[in-house]
Amino acid sequence: MQTEYCELCGAPLSGKAKLVRIEGAKPMKVCDKCAKLGTEVQAPRAPRTSYGKDYIAAPVPRSAPRAPTAGAQRRRDVFDDIEGDVVEDYSKRISAARQAKGYTQNDLAFILKMQEIDIKKLERGERAPTDDEREKLEKELGITLLDTGDAASNARAGGVAATTLGDVLQVKRK
Repeated sequence: MQTEYCELCGAPLSGKAKLVRIEGAKPMKVCDKCAKLGTEVQAPRAPRTSYGKDYIAAPVPRSAPRAPTAGAQRRRDVFDDIEGDVVEDYSKRISAARQAKGYTQNDLAFILKMQEIDIKKLERGERAPTDDEREKLEKELGITLLDTGDAASNARAGGVAATTLGDVLQVKRK
């Protein structure tokens, strides 16, 4: 009999190995110690006999992935809607613009149909505004809270370029 080893740590398996799925990987035969790191799954069942005949459930056919057609558009991504980053000093800009307009935090919250506590948190910098809140604040206070990345486009146009991951890594090809 050949000794089996844990597929995770390499320790010899004593007793029965456990079939465990760890972090979404395919199920592995592991020792008791490594079994705590994942979720135990059932081993595939042996063929059953039914009325004297072998019975194995047929796999459910899956539809093959369709190749994109020439006229088909790609699926929209969350990052398609991102216009830029919120500026770092958004809290100071909101507070200064509100005070310049003569609004209290309560007044601004009422006008924007927001909670006063949200305005306070935005002005203290405890949280960044959502896209909807940012648009409302920009419109009402006449300020810009979005960094559109003009510096990045200037860098590409001939300025100093930032280091990218490709500059640092060397890819090993097999």
